[in-house]
Amino acid sequence: MKLSHERCVHLSHLLINAMEDDDGIEFLGDLNDIRLRILNILESELIKEDEMEEAIRRKIAAQRRDLPEGSAEWDLLFRKYYDEEVKKVKRVRE
Repeated sequence: MKLSHERCVHLSHLLINAMEDDDGIEFLGDLNDIRLRILNILESELIKEDEMEEAIRRKIAAQRRDLPEGSAEWDLLFRKYYDEEVKKVKRVRE
């Protein structure tokens, strides 16, 4: 499920509110600046995911056989390649 800008803004508010309620968190900057940074991170992650999905679509389109998007085989390949890409990202971040 893709998140709209409005949902990302809502999530950033929820995160800031939850962090405000945590006595173990000390804010060293303006809350709105931190919230905007959270929003920026959320949206940049969504852009990266869109780019990854587009790369997977190109990879499937490059197959020898013509696989229509949405077919069972196409969906299976998409999930397989998506899982592989997610594992690569996790390895890089660890």
